[in-house]
This record gives sequence, structure tokens and C-alpha cells, in this order.
Amino acid sequence: MAHDAHKQFSSRRPGVLLLYGEKRANAGLAGELELDGYVVHRASHPATVRERCTPGAVDLVIFGQSPHRGFDVLRALRAGELAPGAAGVRVLWMSASREPAMSVLRAFEAGADDVTRSPHGYAELLARVRALLRRHSLIDGPAVLACGPLEVDVATRSATFGGVPVELRRMEFALLAHLARDPTRVHEKADILRAVWGYRAEGSTRTVDSHASRLRRKLALVGAEGWVCSTWGVGYRLAPDVRAAASWAVAA
Repeated sequence: MAHDAHKQFSSRRPGVLLLYGEKRANAGLAGELELDGYVVHRASHPATVRERCTPGAVDLVIFGQSPHRGFDVLRALRAGELAPGAAGVRVLWMSASREPAMSVLRAFEAGADDVTRSPHGYAELLARVRALLRRHSLIDGPAVLACGPLEVDVATRSATFGGVPVELRRMEFALLAHLARDPTRVHEKADILRAVWGYRAEGSTRTVDSHASRLRRKLALVGAEGWVCSTWGVGYRLAPDVRAAASWAVAA
């Protein structure tokens, strides 16, 4: 397995992973990932995260089993308080089996891109790591998504409505950008989960609903009443008026 993995990754830059957590099980996981061709650093303190997460240095941060004050560290990472250039780095959260479902939701709320619950096999975890590293960045495609008075700048991760800035958290912006790429289409919740969160579990759509609700409220605060429309039992579209949206353009 290790030999085949080495050949697979030898033709490109290996993924650089940062594994945060002190447990002995995390050391074993680091060893397995290294055998599969990844460069793995370990961190047991926020200062180490700050040191390692220089811009472009880390592709994925894995919060291992029972990380000390892990939620606080994840929130600080997402807020740019630990490493400003790495606020958008992909994050995989490992949740212990004894933790309730609410802890999984809190991990997503804190900024995790994916969550895996123990007990799990290494093959599943590796598949999630590979999926996160394959995921296209938001800056792929047009630099600005123009939807009438709404402009979504994917390069700077900012949005304005009629020139007024819209204050959004990271995943709220990610959801907005996804909807803005095809504003008149009703995006199914399961498709949104896969595209925005990389989360494939069937029926776990409350994350989409809660983010869509907050996004709708924040758009309304700047005058965008009626945006982010819900189609009951299906999903969401961005445009409040499909006919008017036919004239909207996507600017390069």
C-alpha cells in the first residue's frame, strides 16, 4: 500500500497536513498518513499552529481525537487570529463516538469543512482527506459573480448589495458564492452539502437550512429582501425574481 501510494504522490507536491492533538492515537494516524505520501506535522499548542500555518505552507488541518480546547483553536484559525494567511485552509474535525450529534454540528459551526465520527476505519478517513484536498477553491472560475445589484467577489471573499458591504461569516459566504454561480436554479440541499461542505451523509441538511436562514437575514439588512428563496422539500435559489435575473451577467 505504501509503495503504491508513494508512486501516486511522487509526480506532484505531497499534501502538507497539520495534525492538531496530543493523544497517542494521533501519532499513529500521522504515521499512516505519511506512509500514504503526505507530509505531516503535529501540533499540540496554538503557538505551533501559528508557526506552521504560514501562507501556502499547509493544505489541510486535521483536528485529531480530543484536541485540547479544539473549538477555540478552530474558531481562532478561521478568524485569522492564529495565522491570517491560512484562515481559509481546509479543516477536518475528528469527533469522538461519545460526543452527541450537537458536537458535530458545533464543529461545522466553528468552521470545519468536514467531520468524521469515531469509530471509523483509516480508509474512510483517508478518503475524506483526499476529497478535501481535491475540492476546488472558491476562486476557480469568474472572479466576480454579478447578480443584479448583488456582487460576489470570490477572490477577496467579499460581497456587496448596491455597493453596501454584506457582513458574512466564512461558510455563509461559501453558500452565497455557490448559489450565485447559478442564481435562478433551485439547488437541492444534498447537492449544496456536497459542493459547499463536502459532506455526503443523507438527511443531514439542517446545516444548510441554518446557514441559508442567516444568509437571508444578513442580505435583508442591506436591502436585499426576499433573496435566498426556499423551495419546500427541495432546496434554495438565490434570485428573488427569475425573470429579472435573466438579464444578469457574470463578470470575469
